[in-house]
Amino acid sequence: MSLLRVPGLRGRLPVSDYPRPLFLHTYTPTPLPPAVYPVDVTEGIDDWGMLGNGPDPTCTTHPDGVGDCTFAGRQHYKMAKAARGHETETWESSNDLVAEYLDYDHGQDEGANIAQLLHSWFKAGKILAYAPVDHRDPAHVDAALQAFTGVYCGVSLTDDADQLFSEGLPWTLANGEEPDPDEGHCIVKIAADGHTLDKYVTWGATQPATRDWSSACVEEAWVIITEEDAHSGLIDLAALRSDIKGLDGTE
Repeated sequence: MSLLRVPGLRGRLPVSDYPRPLFLHTYTPTPLPPAVYPVDVTEGIDDWGMLGNGPDPTCTTHPDGVGDCTFAGRQHYKMAKAARGHETETWESSNDLVAEYLDYDHGQDEGANIAQLLHSWFKAGKILAYAPVDHRDPAHVDAALQAFTGVYCGVSLTDDADQLFSEGLPWTLANGEEPDPDEGHCIVKIAADGHTLDKYVTWGATQPATRDWSSACVEEAWVIITEEDAHSGLIDLAALRSDIKGLDGTE
């Protein structure tokens, strides 16, 4: 590998029964088009940034990193959407993302529950909407990946994840590894070949994984709806937003 690949930190808390809207397909007026493989929404991005989620010299406040993978994932997702739409945006710095994460976490750096975090972002106006995707259905996940320029995933990593990432090798179950519930992490799915490999963004780089790894280790999947999606015609945004507002009685 020509670029140094340094694994970072974790920061996704386990899936809980926190209220969430219905599955994505409930809000699509017509079924999403099946993914046309290979699907890849990276648009040539090769500098994703660690964004404070591990050793990061651009993060002067916490150069050794914090567990802000959920916040880094949000920005990676937005980067892919902007690149696909040929839009130029100014991104939050590593310092800004880490500060936002620690403010959310009351300074504790204990990670975040994705469903709860997405709802907080919705209420704060940081995202237009969000919806879960059935992570048990690879075809559904890949259709969402293609339609919404990525899928925001909560995973439990295997114990060899750091080593494989450093070596640029796919995450796999070939060595008998199993997902470790203490290794909760948030990554963004940005590509799939439909047969052998998926590809994710994490720790400032793209990371391949076998389809078997995805099946075993992805425990939740979401789409985040932003301005780039608002006028796509793919989703009934009003109905989705109404349901989200009703989750805590604010409808």
